[in-house]
Order: sequence, then structure tokens, then C-alpha cells
Amino acid sequence: MLLKNLAIVLYTAVAAFCALYAPQPLLALLSQQFQIDPSQTSLLITVTLLPLGLAPIFYGFILESVPSRTLLKYAVFLLAVTEVSFIWLDDFWLLLIIRCIQGLLFPAIFTALMTYISTISRPEYVKKKIAYYVAATILGGFLGRFITGLAASYTHWHHGFILISIALFIAWGLLHLLDSDAKLHFSRPTVHSLKSIIKQPIFSKIYLIIFLSFFCFASVLNILPFHVSQLDQNISELHISLLYSGYLMGIIVSLNAIRITHWCKGEAQAIFLGLMIYTIAIVGLSISDTSLLFIDMFLFCGGMFLIHSILSGYLNHLAVEYKGLTNGLYIACYYAGGTLGSYFPNYIYHTVGWRGYVVFLTLLVSIALYIAYALFHITKTNK
Repeated sequence: MLLKNLAIVLYTAVAAFCALYAPQPLLALLSQQFQIDPSQTSLLITVTLLPLGLAPIFYGFILESVPSRTLLKYAVFLLAVTEVSFIWLDDFWLLLIIRCIQGLLFPAIFTALMTYISTISRPEYVKKKIAYYVAATILGGFLGRFITGLAASYTHWHHGFILISIALFIAWGLLHLLDSDAKLHFSRPTVHSLKSIIKQPIFSKIYLIIFLSFFCFASVLNILPFHVSQLDQNISELHISLLYSGYLMGIIVSLNAIRITHWCKGEAQAIFLGLMIYTIAIVGLSISDTSLLFIDMFLFCGGMFLIHSILSGYLNHLAVEYKGLTNGLYIACYYAGGTLGSYFPNYIYHTVGWRGYVVFLTLLVSIALYIAYALFHITKTNK
């Protein structure tokens, strides 16, 4: 894979993930501005994650017969256009409609990006390139939140979306320089091929682990602005966005995922290690001090992105055929967990409080730990 192609793919990933998570640190602010219930404001994230839990499978089928570059050019352009609308729309429900439209575009972009990397890279470099991609998504997730939080604190929250829309138009222009993957020989998937992927014991466990992990992750990141606003009523949107600085630990972890895997002597052991770190960090969320929560978020994000980077790289390494469909299923499970996690745990939080909510998340991640333990035994048997 040429350096030029990799740079364009990574930049596009950063810009797209900026757009996906840009509203998150503004949820408490928007709830006050539009005078609506916090659970309704959370829909700005939920409605974009919902299609990501379903549409990647559809796009996975498309990518078995349509070049990734073609799908990327159309989807990124439409995303850039819809992002511009955030600059002049001041009605919450119109913003929600725009986010629904964006929700149909994100899975096309993410599935196409992963498939492009997987199909155009030499097999021995796939895990390394996927690790770079994961690092880019983490950087985009942090920058999107930081830019809008900074804009809301010093100018107007609209201004953050201006910068992100410009970044997306630049990405669209750069995609025209991307080498085509049309020369690749695509296989024709069927419903049977979808079932055959799900029935593979290693694949099914990978999908379950990422579903549960991202359920917890998306839930915490959505509820965190409301929780810290209760702990400190004078906290600004900039300080809330800085709580997501733990994302930067995810970049370090994902870039070193292969080294960590070698140190752990296998992917299954490294996944188990990531889940152990993640569990400890979730328990640590029960701390009521915002400074300590800031530190714990580095552990929390580090654990999550160690899991994600190893799982996604391992999956693409194992996938011999139907790479678009295999990646589509992975992204679908990832964001299905995110969709459910970004909305339903709000009711648990408001019913039993923060600490009861943390106990609930600990139980879920314990199930993921058990599945990872079973994955270890399967991989050990197959050696």
C-alpha cells in the first residue's frame, strides 16, 4: 500500500470521526439551549450510531462488487454537505434529521475505509495498517469533541462545525487522488456466506466482545457530560471536552498493538489483557473527583482501544474471502453496541444513580471477559 494512499485514508478517517462525535461534549449545553430532556439530546449521537449497527452489512455486500474508492467519494461529499447545515440550523429536530442522514453515510465510509486497507495491503501488513486506521479514528474522535468544546467555550458552538465541514471537503478532494481498487477480484456474497462468517467460532466471539465493549464505552462517553456537570456545576464545555483526552492513550495503544500482541504471545491473551484494564477503569469511574476521573479516562480509553485495535486487525488477518462483508459485520456489531449503549443506560443512570450504573457496566464487561477466555481456549486448540 503506497504511502500516499495510506495518508489519504487516514486523513479521511480523522475527518469522518470528527463529524461523528462532534456534538457529544455539547449535549448538556444543547439540552439547556433547546430546553429539552437530556435523553432527547442524546439522540444526536444515538441516531447516527443506529444505522452503523445495521447498514455496514448492507455496504459490506456492496463492497464485494463496487470499488471502495467509488463509495468513499460519494459518501464523504454528502457528509461534508450535511455538516455545513449545522452552521445555520437552530432547530433541534431539524438537526436530528440531519444526523439521521449522516448516520446512513458513516457506515459507508467506515466499511469502505477498512475494506480498502484490507484489500490493497499485502497480507503480512494488514494488521499493521488496520492499527494505523484505528489510531486515526481515535484521533478524529478526540479532535471532533475538542474542536466543538473549544468553539462553544470561546466563540459559538456553530464554529466548530465550520472547521469540520472544511476538513471533510478537503478529504473529498484528496479521495480523487486515491489509487483505485477496481483491479481487485471481488467475490459474490450470498446470505449463506453471511451465515458462514457468523458461524465461525472465532469470528462470532470477536463480534460479541466488540459489541459488549463498545456498548459500555459509548454509554460512558454519552453520560459523562451530564455526570461531571452535576459534580461541578461551573465546569465549562472545554473542560468537559478535555475529559476525552484519554482518547490520546488509545492512539499510543493502537500503534503498539502488534508489539503488545507479541509480548502477550497471542491475540487472545492481548484481548484478555485489554479487557482486564478496561474492567479496572470502569470500576474506577465510581470516583467522584473530576481530576481523578480525568486520569481514569486514560485507562478506560487505553483498554477499549487495545481491544478494538487487536480485534479488528486479527479479524482482517483471518478473513481470506468476503472481506467487505466480514468488516461490515464487525462495524455493525461495534456500532450496534454503541447505539444501545448511547441511549438505554441513560434510564439506568437516572434510576439507580452513577454508582449503580457503574455496577451495571462492570457486569457487562465481565461477560466479555468470559467470552475472551473462551476465545483463548479456541485459539489454543487450533494451534
